Amino acid sequence: MVKSIDTLVVDIEKVLTEGAVVEDSKYEELGKQLAQTMKKALSERQREPTLRMSNIGKPCERALWYEMHEAEGEPLRAETYMKFLTGHLLEDVLLFLAEVSGHEVTGRQDEQEISGIKGHRDAIISGTLVDVKSASSFSFKKFKEGKLSEDDPFGYVSQLQSYLYASQKDNDLKDKDRAAFLVVDKTLGHITLDFHPRDKTDWEKLYKQKISTIQAETPPERAFEAQPFGKSGNEKLGVNCSYCAFNKTCWPETRTFLYSTGPVTFTKIVREPDVPELK
Repeated sequence: MVKSIDTLVVDIEKVLTEGAVVEDSKYEELGKQLAQTMKKALSERQREPTLRMSNIGKPCERALWYEMHEAEGEPLRAETYMKFLTGHLLEDVLLFLAEVSGHEVTGRQDEQEISGIKGHRDAIISGTLVDVKSASSFSFKKFKEGKLSEDDPFGYVSQLQSYLYASQKDNDLKDKDRAAFLVVDKTLGHITLDFHPRDKTDWEKLYKQKISTIQAETPPERAFEAQPFGKSGNEKLGVNCSYCAFNKTCWPETRTFLYSTGPVTFTKIVREPDVPELK
């Protein structure tokens, strides 16, 4: 019996609570996948800037312009790399659980292409294109409540839609009219499916417009404004900009301070923070 994508979360939760008989070969495949993810994470540091389906759809074309023009970016901290690494490993585990829960998982990391821009989708699960994400509890809530389209700082929806567009002729794709995020809350362990109906974007035309913008001699305007920090009068970078490698280039006068909840980067300081400054 072919399982429906709509029961995926329930089926995974059942495997976790009741256990499952899994062939040793499946565990060996998982081990190889985890090793490959580790190898990729630890070897990717200096790469030639390349337009990919994973970055061209991001809402900030200015950051993409900096990347493609090889502007000097701020090096990511070890804790940021650790967040990325644990997230990727969790995503591998989630796909493994989807398969051992009885769902057909095909097309893993198959290459897609639109107007010469390439990318790799995560998988097709039970005939539906799926992008796997690990998220903080704050971000998970947006997936859970179907509100990601209202606040999507990293362009996840655009990326999902472009993969769906590029996969239309794939025989494994049975559900042509929607795609989904399979998401795990990496703090609390909750799992959800967030479906998105196929939109009517002309991706060929959009990609060509973005390529033209990126090839311009000067960067486009900032995509995001600074945000107020409480009632202090200070202004900070939003989450959209906080993880950007080019925030110092885009906002050269920023200062970063270490709070108990993590670093906060200010673009304007009216009241001096009473926490350590990161140099």
